[in-house]
Order: sequence, then structure tokens, then C-alpha cells
Amino acid sequence: MKNFLTNIKSPSLISLLLTLPFMTLEWVNRRNFNEDFPFILFFVLWLNLFAISLILLPIVRARRIGSLDMANSIPAKGNPLFTNPRSAAIISVVLVLSPVLLSWLNSLGWLPLDRLFNGPNPEQPYIPGQILSLLLISIPIAAGIIAGGPIALTLRAGGSLFTHPLHLIIVVVILFLFTAGVVSMIVDQWPCFLGVPNCD
Repeated sequence: MKNFLTNIKSPSLISLLLTLPFMTLEWVNRRNFNEDFPFILFFVLWLNLFAISLILLPIVRARRIGSLDMANSIPAKGNPLFTNPRSAAIISVVLVLSPVLLSWLNSLGWLPLDRLFNGPNPEQPYIPGQILSLLLISIPIAAGIIAGGPIALTLRAGGSLFTHPLHLIIVVVILFLFTAGVVSMIVDQWPCFLGVPNCD
């Protein structure tokens, strides 16, 4: 548990520091409009940045350690299921494909996702649906972390970033999707951040 808290501390802080400027712009430029502060917007923005940091930081740290004197580096240990490149790739691919499967079942009408996420009355906040949304967004985060594990171990041992190409592709695709989400939110909300009336 202590190791888990240590691992998420830096990504949480980095994501918060990257989100704070936009929160400040929103508060300063829209404080006279008598609007509710969009906490959900900034939570989603923070969550996307958190996902990027959580996946990317272990790889960056491993690259830095691999560049140092190998005599000073300590071999990392972990669950063989996640550190073995083959099993890590299989788990990551299954996790990445699971939202695609859910979407396909929804399109066939076998799994009504709208009702699951929005509840019987879409106008009212639906807590189980919000929890399901968080669980759904955690799937690609977990896939990115698992796929990045063998990459980080190889870099820590002084190996190449391209030793595990499938893992690297999975990580890059997931990071691209989260980055695209961050950019689209910022572009969409930029007029609001600048204080433009009726920006939504």
C-alpha cells in the first residue's frame, strides 16, 4: 500500500500543477458571471493528465536510471505476470480491446450502456454510472501501466526503448488518446478560460 501511494504521489502532483493554471484562468475571468465553478471539467482534465503521468513517469525514470552507472542500479522485482513481456502484452491487449467489445455489444443492443451510465432519468446525477465511468477510464490506464512495465525494466537494465515494439505501440496509442482528450478539452473550453460570455 505504501509503495502504491508513493507511485501515485508524483503523477497526482504533476497533474494538479498542470491543471491549476486553467482553474485560475476560469476563476479569474469568469468570477463576475455568477456561474457555478465547473469542478467536473477540471476533474476530468486532471484525470487525463494523471493517466498520462502515471503511464509515462516509470518509463522516464527507468530511462534515466539506465543512463547512469549500472553498478549503482538495483534490479527491479515485480509480479512475473506483469513483468514477463508476453503475459504483459496479452493482458494489455485484452484490456485495450474490452471497451471496444462493450461498445460493440452496445451497438447490437445487447448491453444498454446509456442506461448503465445515465440511469433511468438522464437529467438527474447517477452515482453508479459515474463510478462505472471511472472504472471504464481506468481500463486503458491499467493497460498502459502493464504494457509499460517490461519497457521500464528493459530501460532500467540499460536496454533499448524499442526492445518491446508491441508494448511501445500500446503505450504510445494510449498516451495519444489521453493527450488528444486533454487538447480537445482545452481547445473547447479556451474561450471560457478567457472570459468570453456564453462560451458553451
